[in-house]
Amino acid sequence: MNDTASVREHATPCKGAHAMMKARQDRSHLLACGQAALHAGDVAGARTHFAALRTICPDDPDALHGLACVALAAGRADLAIALAGRALQVAPEGAFHEVLARALLAQGHGQAACAAIRLACLRRPGHAPTWLVRAEIMEATGAVRDAARAFGHAARLPGRENGHARRLYARFLWRRGQRAAAITQMRHIVRHATSASGCAHELADMLLAHHDRDGAEGVLRACLVTDPSDVRALSGLGALVLARGQMDEAARLLRRAVAQRPEAESCNNLGLALMALGDMAGADAALHQAMDLAPDDARIALNHATGLFEGGAVRAACACYVALLARNPALDEATRARTRFNMGVGLLAQGDLAQGWALWESRLAFTPPHPATHRLPQWNGQGLPTGRRLLVHMAQGLGDGVHFLRYVRLAACRVPVVLRVPAAMARLAATLDDARGHAIEIITHDIYDKMHVAAQCDLFSLPYLLGAHDVPAFTPYLGEMPWRPHAGRTTPLRVGLCHAGNAAYRFDARRSVAVADLAPLACIGGVEFISLRPGDADAGGLPFIRHELPAGADMLDTARLMATLDLVISVDTLVAHLAGAMGCPVWLLSRFGGDWRWAAAFDAPPERAGTGVLPEGVPASQWYPTLRQFRQQELLPPAQAWDQVVAQLCAALQDMVRVTFAVRS
Repeated sequence: MNDTASVREHATPCKGAHAMMKARQDRSHLLACGQAALHAGDVAGARTHFAALRTICPDDPDALHGLACVALAAGRADLAIALAGRALQVAPEGAFHEVLARALLAQGHGQAACAAIRLACLRRPGHAPTWLVRAEIMEATGAVRDAARAFGHAARLPGRENGHARRLYARFLWRRGQRAAAITQMRHIVRHATSASGCAHELADMLLAHHDRDGAEGVLRACLVTDPSDVRALSGLGALVLARGQMDEAARLLRRAVAQRPEAESCNNLGLALMALGDMAGADAALHQAMDLAPDDARIALNHATGLFEGGAVRAACACYVALLARNPALDEATRARTRFNMGVGLLAQGDLAQGWALWESRLAFTPPHPATHRLPQWNGQGLPTGRRLLVHMAQGLGDGVHFLRYVRLAACRVPVVLRVPAAMARLAATLDDARGHAIEIITHDIYDKMHVAAQCDLFSLPYLLGAHDVPAFTPYLGEMPWRPHAGRTTPLRVGLCHAGNAAYRFDARRSVAVADLAPLACIGGVEFISLRPGDADAGGLPFIRHELPAGADMLDTARLMATLDLVISVDTLVAHLAGAMGCPVWLLSRFGGDWRWAAAFDAPPERAGTGVLPEGVPASQWYPTLRQFRQQELLPPAQAWDQVVAQLCAALQDMVRVTFAVRS
């Protein structure tokens, strides 16, 4: 009896201890599950676990706190205040002021929220998340200095939250316009974190917004050293080098990005890079993929239409422009302006100058305005008061400038003109024939206050303002004197050659001819080739070509050299326009598709073609009657695109030498 009783007496407290232990384990399990669900954003799951915890103890402060967090997440700030308040009544020393402060702020009680979060920070001075909440609340209530101090304090606290605190501090500084300080914080994170790819990408974005493209590139390249498959770094770096004009590297990077994770922006940029490299089929495929991924992105559709135009499908491109302009909802202003401009180019390529010039004016909406546009009214094409002048300024390339200078003469028939040109063009522009109209004064600066200027316009607006719906009748308009044949010259023929344009032009890979492709020219006897490119630009160029341009030559120096030549051969660049404007025979090596000026719509009929130089049957241009076009006949990759043209060119040169020798003999 006594032994049994003794056993029973010891058995009862043992069962109670097991029950208490199980209750504690159940509580710990429910609390851990609730907190994990809350952290994962599973509000319903968190509510279930915290509610179950209250069945064990209705006034469990951690359960009350958890349910307060759930209520706040569910938009019930009022309930959150009540639950957090009850938790603090039960456990005044508990860390429940943070959720209370958030709930008070959500209910519009800013001062109470600030008081609550200050108390929370007093209770937990070394807890970075609490200080971050304080910073958030202070900023929301307009206490910016207090917010800055709270962010700074959190960022200085040691521990695993340090990187997160610094990141939020950096974002705060960025929001407040302290960009350099924000970038410094982000650099610290990237430098010290063991895994900070997300921060590195954010740092690169900040640097780009801060106009530090080199800094952003360095960050992204470092990302790829750490992880060569970092898609964001591949895409971002690809976009950067694309903007810089490094198309080969851009295409390599973007191909890798698209292969891993096709995204609309990467596919779009890949299409642009391939288009610039002359891979029109690859560009079309990439842009189609981009359109599939982002069918509502008009910018991508516009790039695709540009590819169609560059590939010679002008009418198809114009149909795309029409469809874009008819979209509902309407395009944003910037995209609409670019689409209208591109549509204008397409119409010009079809010979419709009236509508083309009108739409061409859309470029003024997205090109940087000349300073004069803020001070002087736009010219309307009509006469000006006696003694007043028109300021004409230019914004596009030098070749375009030479082409459009013909319209300055027409403008000078109506009003006196002050023509603003780059310094490299000044002496050449001074030769512009103004005998038929008012004076044309050349300036190379933007100081014209004492020149009696009453209105201004862009050089490229002149055809529209003058109502020039046809190609103007041509007479040579540049150079110290019109080009004349060199009768009696002994051989060899002097032939100027320009095989490449400015590499910064995005389609230069298609318009320029590789040195290797022109090697057959070296085998043509009776010809001396003279470079029409600056000496530094021809480094590593054609070995059989002579250089006669003086160092630092300007455009008048080039014109003077052209006056000594029998023929100019050039790709579509400044040299071709200058030779044409002088009336010098010029053979243009023209890419398939390409610039609107060289479209078949502007081929000169036989009665308007100048005498030029052999070969007969090669199209002349209405723009320059002494210009003959050697066109690519089909769309081919750059490696094969010029073979047929160079063969035709060599045959024509041999014919020219043969005829010249026969005449001279």
